[in-house]
Amino acid sequence: MFRTLVLLCLGLSVVCACSSSGEGGRQIDVTQADDGCTPKTIDATPGEKLDLKVTNNTGKDYEVEGINGTNLEEVIIPGDRTRDIGFSVPSEGGLSEIKCYVPGDVSTIIQVQAAGGSGSPSASAVGTASSDPSSSASETVSVGLKEFEVTAGVSTVNAGTVKFTAKNNSSEMVHELAVLRVKDDGSFENMGEVEDIDPGASGEVTIDLAKGKYQLACLITPGEAGSTVDHYKQGMHTDFEVK
Repeated sequence: MFRTLVLLCLGLSVVCACSSSGEGGRQIDVTQADDGCTPKTIDATPGEKLDLKVTNNTGKDYEVEGINGTNLEEVIIPGDRTRDIGFSVPSEGGLSEIKCYVPGDVSTIIQVQAAGGSGSPSASAVGTASSDPSSSASETVSVGLKEFEVTAGVSTVNAGTVKFTAKNNSSEMVHELAVLRVKDDGSFENMGEVEDIDPGASGEVTIDLAKGKYQLACLITPGEAGSTVDHYKQGMHTDFEVK
């Protein structure tokens, strides 16, 4: 899934519940635990509206978003909280895939199967992403992505508005760039990201960052963007600091 994100986070947790087209639909209970999310499959009908009632039973922040062409914007579910997420099954049916994960940790891909379709996700638009040109950054950081490394032009910046420009230097693999704040308990908060950058393509995201420790990472997991491995667990992350 290709998305361009411009987040002014101000050091706070951002909850984006932009995709509410399934509001009022059939309720599906989704449980987030330390070992992942259940259920892993959901049977639906083409065009059906679903109300995903997502309960986070952990102390970590979980994220839910559509992948591989599924139209569902990112939603953050804080630890020990419940969120209702609306999702409309495509009218042509087939397979929709929803990633339910803790950044840099456990990940589950929930498959929504609607009979009568092709059985595979619709193709997503991937390529060059760009931030809102009206966003003004005080610092710019160039980031290179390849198997399985994240290389930043600088490792430290001053607090404020920072633009990250990411180049996928891979010849065959899709990568992404996520800016993760390291919380006091060692878990991560995803401050913003550029998803699904094609080989040879570039993208950028502009974020307000407070002082603290961060990581720049690729969070693609098996089954996402054609990958068979977890990019983060393969070492695709680097430490970053905001002073």
